[in-house]
Amino acid sequence: MHRRSREAIVLFIFFALAGCGSKEADVAVITDHRVMMDTVVSISVYADKDDSSSAVRGGIAKAFEAMRRVDSLMSSYSDKSEVADLNRRAASEPVAISAATDSVLQAALWASEISRGVFDVTIAPVLQLWGFGTDHLGVPKEQDIKDRLPLVNYRNLKNESGAIRFLRPGMAIDLGGVAKGYAVDAAVEVLRSAGYADVMVKAGGDLRTLSSPLTSGHRYIWIQHPRASDKFFAKFKFDEGAVSTSGDYERFFEAGGVRYHHVIDPATGYPARRAVSATVLANDSRTADALSTALFVLGPEAGIALADSLGIDTVILSIEGDKILRRTTRGFEEKLEVLNDSVE
Repeated sequence: MHRRSREAIVLFIFFALAGCGSKEADVAVITDHRVMMDTVVSISVYADKDDSSSAVRGGIAKAFEAMRRVDSLMSSYSDKSEVADLNRRAASEPVAISAATDSVLQAALWASEISRGVFDVTIAPVLQLWGFGTDHLGVPKEQDIKDRLPLVNYRNLKNESGAIRFLRPGMAIDLGGVAKGYAVDAAVEVLRSAGYADVMVKAGGDLRTLSSPLTSGHRYIWIQHPRASDKFFAKFKFDEGAVSTSGDYERFFEAGGVRYHHVIDPATGYPARRAVSATVLANDSRTADALSTALFVLGPEAGIALADSLGIDTVILSIEGDKILRRTTRGFEEKLEVLNDSVE
């Protein structure tokens, strides 16, 4: 069985000040990397070279700490997290949660509602059967999936005066489709509050930037080819906002010649098959994170329709036979520079 234990790097950033006259000599790019939330996280600050390097690194350290706090509250893989406590108790009593966890949960419920349950925050009981994020990856028994599917329904999660209650025993939530994006947002806000106007935070397939005239017009986002890890399918210019890509090449294993990835369709309990990649642009990372998952599960036709209704830029890739096909929202096609002729 082939497996990948950490998220693939699905977005690549190229930044250059070439052709900007004296700017290039005046800018220092200070970057740090950490492994957290089961992926590699990088934080970069573009600062004047007269700024104190130690002060910038101190700000980056505080941004990483903000991300660590989010992970400690919302991790699905730690039995000490707030989410783990909620999952243990919410079927028998209302459980109060922190403002941060409530914010992420509300974003997840919003995504669940607008996608009509295609994104479902209560997918945890089925997701746990697949073993992603553990040492027990494998294809579950069909009957086990059928037994747990009735537990997946976000409408059976109730917020009662600031406390969460599950209407069915055995229910559980997984905030992984939003929490990483929320952590990226938290890091950006720490750096913004410290006075930094040119920032980039990247965690696997989630990225958010701040931009001033110093960096505006000089940042490209490159999207990985879904079937060639050493190639990119497209690039586009990007100044400020959030980008998120969900792909079937992020976390997956292969068994019997079949690829099984971590984005589970709540309707079937099996990995979603309508798309191989969905990239979303939004104002903040928590929104982009949730929507990239929802649109991936919806697939090209329904996904593009939802994205158009929300007014967000999106590109969705799917496979038909031996062809990789792309669908984009209105207005995004002209911004997208396709780099690989294997994607039609």
